[in-house]
Amino acid sequence: MNGTAIIDLGTNTFNLLIVTQHGEEHQVVFKNKIPARLGAGGFAQQIITPEAFERGLKAIETHRESIAKHGIDKIYAFATSAMRDAQNSSEFAQKVARQTGIEINVISGDREAELIHKGVSRALEIGAAPELIMDIGGGSTEFIIANNKKILWKNSFDLGVSRIFEYLKPADPLDESDIIRFENYLDENLQNLFSAVNQYGIAGLIGSSGSFESLADIIVKDTGPRNSLKGKTEYLFSEKVLKALHVKLVKSTAIERSQMKGLVPYRIETIPLASTFINYIIKKFSPNKIRLSTYSLREGVISELELG
Repeated sequence: MNGTAIIDLGTNTFNLLIVTQHGEEHQVVFKNKIPARLGAGGFAQQIITPEAFERGLKAIETHRESIAKHGIDKIYAFATSAMRDAQNSSEFAQKVARQTGIEINVISGDREAELIHKGVSRALEIGAAPELIMDIGGGSTEFIIANNKKILWKNSFDLGVSRIFEYLKPADPLDESDIIRFENYLDENLQNLFSAVNQYGIAGLIGSSGSFESLADIIVKDTGPRNSLKGKTEYLFSEKVLKALHVKLVKSTAIERSQMKGLVPYRIETIPLASTFINYIIKKFSPNKIRLSTYSLREGVISELELG
């Protein structure tokens, strides 16, 4: 089959996208997400733990089987924060190559931000006035300021929600001291972002996939069976509804969150922190509109394939 498999080896999830080529364009024929949790338990020591090593390997093998079923030969595998940091990432990559034949390309945070921008640009129209793109990962969070012509500024911060969860060890539910500690930590570590926003200004906030998509899923599931994100690449948040959901998440226990429709199991633990992060950015910058892009890094790779 004339197609390509793209694997995004994120810190929390390993995402597979299989596309076929039709003329100069690519069409998605299969996608799957597996919660490999490659970074879990290893942030402080900068390692992939033995348990995470095995989870990651099994996830790659499952994706390899899906790729084989579709008769795809071209495979592009990209790894991000967890493998950028881990001292034993080369050992993991070598074992993956031996057992599956898949070569892993560990990309920089700057390159990750670039691909995220390309994916978001494929999903929705960025305005003439600068907008802030935010991609919350498990190990890192990327921020990009862009308009409809170009990227104006971009940076990757070691502020992924799984990394922060292991650092803060918050209560369940979050208490006020957890939120204060988290926001103080963000104040200390996002000075470059504050300077960039001060320089360029932003009209809107665009959340790329991940935690933003989980929040949108919860909202649309709560508003009735006719509402769905299926087939959509963009979603406009109501700031009022988003704020109400944030308050609910922060006050909820893990058991209560496990009952929330639209919330995938692997985000139950970290979604209150992710929501707190988003709420912090909204308070800081007061964007005129808040949107979800269901496209991210993987779709950015598609854009590059189409450019040749």
